[in-house]
Amino acid sequence: MDYWNYYINGIVADRNVEEVAIVGLSDKCVWAAKPGGLLAAISPQELALITGQDQKTFLLTGITVAGKKCSVIRGNLLVDEDMMDVRSKGSDSRSKGKTPKALIFLMGKKGVHGRALNQRVHDRIVSMKA
Repeated sequence: MDYWNYYINGIVADRNVEEVAIVGLSDKCVWAAKPGGLLAAISPQELALITGQDQKTFLLTGITVAGKKCSVIRGNLLVDEDMMDVRSKGSDSRSKGKTPKALIFLMGKKGVHGRALNQRVHDRIVSMKA
């Protein structure tokens, strides 16, 4: 567990990142998250929708992440890119990336562009796949 805490603290130290969560694909449970953070409350039901095969529905209607309604800007979790960009009404950006065993959720600080988060998620995916 100390490894995950170290990993989460390293990500949150980035000046663009407000929160992070690592979630297992098989068990749909949060493996690690910023203590006390919003993303620690991601539910198995939300994960089932996000990782499900019917992504057309939430591309039109949006998704809920940790109880907060978000619009999907770009959703490619089921293709080679393995990324998804969403934005909440409060205008914070969120980015998700998929590795073979986990999803990585990042929430940017207010005003941070999604592109900055996407690069961080991509870098984490590459390091976790290695």
